[in-house]
Formats: sequence, structure tokens, C-alpha cells
Amino acid sequence: MVSGLNVSRFARWAVALDVVLILGSLGAAAQLAWQAGSASVLPDLLRHWKGATLLVLGVHLLVFYVFELYSAELDFRRGRNLLRVVAAVALASGVVASLSFLVPRWGFHRSLFVLQASGLAVAASLSRAILLSALARAGLADASVHLALREAPQEVISGLRDHPERRFRLAATIDSNDPPESWARIVQGCDARHILVTGLESLSPAGTKALLALKRDGVEVHDTADVFQSIAGRIPVEVVDDLYFLRRPAFTTSRRGVSPNLLRVLDVLGAATLLLLSLPLWLVAAAGILLTMGRPVFFAQRRTGELGRPFTIYKFRSMRADAERDGPQWSQPGDMRVTAFGRFLRRTRVDELPQLWNVLRGDMSLVGPRPERPEFVERLVEQLPYYSLRFQVKPGLTGWAQVSFRYGSSVDDTRVKLSYELYYVQERSLLLYVVILLKTIPTVLFKPGS
Repeated sequence: MVSGLNVSRFARWAVALDVVLILGSLGAAAQLAWQAGSASVLPDLLRHWKGATLLVLGVHLLVFYVFELYSAELDFRRGRNLLRVVAAVALASGVVASLSFLVPRWGFHRSLFVLQASGLAVAASLSRAILLSALARAGLADASVHLALREAPQEVISGLRDHPERRFRLAATIDSNDPPESWARIVQGCDARHILVTGLESLSPAGTKALLALKRDGVEVHDTADVFQSIAGRIPVEVVDDLYFLRRPAFTTSRRGVSPNLLRVLDVLGAATLLLLSLPLWLVAAAGILLTMGRPVFFAQRRTGELGRPFTIYKFRSMRADAERDGPQWSQPGDMRVTAFGRFLRRTRVDELPQLWNVLRGDMSLVGPRPERPEFVERLVEQLPYYSLRFQVKPGLTGWAQVSFRYGSSVDDTRVKLSYELYYVQERSLLLYVVILLKTIPTVLFKPGS
């Protein structure tokens, strides 16, 4: 992650915080162990505090440095970097515990380091995320230059400049008409530390040499698309081209970010659990449909699944029986085809519960892009570049677009949702899978459905 923040400033603050957190967590762990009945832990620590301080601090700071925990280029709100912090703390605590065998007179209990590592992992992760946000909010972001070799939508530029957590101070813009030999003068004129390039693939040989020269002088060069997706959680399909996806190994069926077998186990366990817990809602939905609309209770419809294969999706019926007499059409807010009770089912998302059966069958996953109708897919593939790439994974009961964007019922909304879906395909991992499931809870409770 590119933060746009002064790296040395972040490192100084992070080291200072780590010193406090490392010693604080060690003292707190000793206090807890002492109160729990390990009578000698706290006195031993106080008796040998000088040696303990040097050992614990030295090992932790060294391991943290090796794990790049003082780099502002990493976004410590993202899962893989949080795991980096946890791994660094675990390794450092393990090394300290092992070295303590060399000084048996200290008599430290190994439980001391388990307690210390648990508290420090949480504190070190939170402190980094908070520190990055605080420095950005304080306006301490480095000056940056935007090199626009192709047009970038204002939404993307605003996202880079105004994002509350990661703000670039865009000091100047270089457009495609400015000759490469002038780039260095513009960058030096505003003392920029970063160049954000839109249309990196359009660089001429002279432009490439100019950027390499700036990079040798310490200016960081970044692809606008990479920076934007790391702070916005979506791929800006407006500024990427075919080469972007060609270079990403994620967009192929042979690449899996996490074991399909593991995901299948989680899908089955999760769907079975939700099915059992939601049985009372099934009874209420079925009774309400029979009383207000009559039969049938369930609604079956063809959808496009993984690799473009069609399958039948199941829902509780929420529309009149003749809802599609004029042919397939998107559901709109206030759709008159939806009955009063059907609208309740949709707003509470109870109508989606029968899709748990699709998950158990293997047609769907708990997490993935929402499945679309084949009639709409044909149109969207023509209108939206890269739409077909969303079929690299199974469709989901919930997805990154659903928890990150409002309900959409137009091509423009679908374009934005696609940017989130492609981000999920690219970044799919067990952690992101869990994060989406957790974010689905407030989405269901506080963001009404269609």
C-alpha cells in the first residue's frame, strides 16, 4: 500500500510507540501472571529489569524491522499486513522465550511471553492503523504529482486526494502534452516525493527514461490504478486496460487465492448452520406468501454461474405471478410488480434464504459476485469491458460489492459493482471471505434491500 506519507516520520513515531507498547505489554503480562498465582513472575522481572528490557526491546525491534513494520508503504488495515504484525510479534516472543533459557536465574515463566505476545499483537496492529490515519488527517501527506498519460475520471482523482485514511497531496498535474524532459522540473518545483501515473502502459521510450531518472533520485513511481484500488477496495475499470488483467495471475481459473476445498467446507458448514437457524423465518415467509399471493411459495430462475455455466436459483416469491409478462427486466426501487409482503421479504432479505440450498448444492458460495440472469449478462458483457472476468469464481449469497455499495439497478450501478467484484476476484483470500461475511451482518440489519 502506498500511503503518500513521509516514511521517516511514520517510522520515528512507530518506533516510539513500539517501545512503549513492548514494555507496557511485558509489564501488564507480568502483573496478570502475578495476580493469577505465579508469585515469582513480577518480582523476578523487577529484579532483572535491565537485562529483561534490553533483551525484549532489542529482539522485538529487530524482528519488527526485518518484517518491515516501520514502512509507511504498507497499509496496516489490510488483512495480510495485520497478519504480518501478528507473525512478527509471535516470532519475537518465541525468540525471547528461547533466549530466556540461557539465563535460568531469571526464572521467567513461558506463560509470561504468551500473555505479552497476545496483548502486543493487538496493540501494535491498532497503533499502526491509527498512526497512518492520524498523520494523513493532520495534512502531513507528501506532495505528489499526477502524470496523466490518459484521462482519469474525476472520481478516481478525488478518491486519491480526499480519502480520509490515505490522502495524497496532489501538488501538480502533468498531462500527455508536456514533454518528458519537463517532468523533472515540475516534480522538483513542488518537491514531490511521489508520481501517480495514469496510463503507465502508454509511456514512450523517452517517458520511461524520464521516470527512471526520477526514481533514481528517490521519487516513488506508482500506477494510479494500483494506488486507487488499495485505498478504495475496488479496481478502477475506467483507467485500466487489457494488459492490467493479462498481467494479473488472479484472473485465471488455475489460480486460487485460497484452497477451493477449504472454501467448500466453510460454505457447507455455514449454509447448513444458517439454514437451521433461519427455519422459523422460512415458516413465516411461506405462510405470508400463501396468505397474500397464493402459490407458488418459491421462485425459480436461471442465472449465470462460475465459468458462465447456467444454474437455477431459488428465492421466496416476492412478485405477482404475471411479473414478467413483458419479458425480463431489472427490478427498480418501488417496483409495482412487487407485492406488499414481497417488499417486506426483500427489504429484510428473507427472500434470499432459499439460496442456502444453492450453496449446499455447490452452485454458489456464501461469498462471491451476485449471480445475474443470462439475458442481462449478454447485454452487460457487450456494454461493460471485463464483465466476463467476474465468472472466474462462484457467485455468492453475499459479496464485496453488496457490503461496499448500495443496491444497484442500472448499467452505471453495475459498472461500479463490477469494480468491487473484480477486486474480490483478484484479492480473494480466506481473510477477505471472513471479512465479507462479518460486514454482511450490519448490511442486512441497517441497509435495506431492493
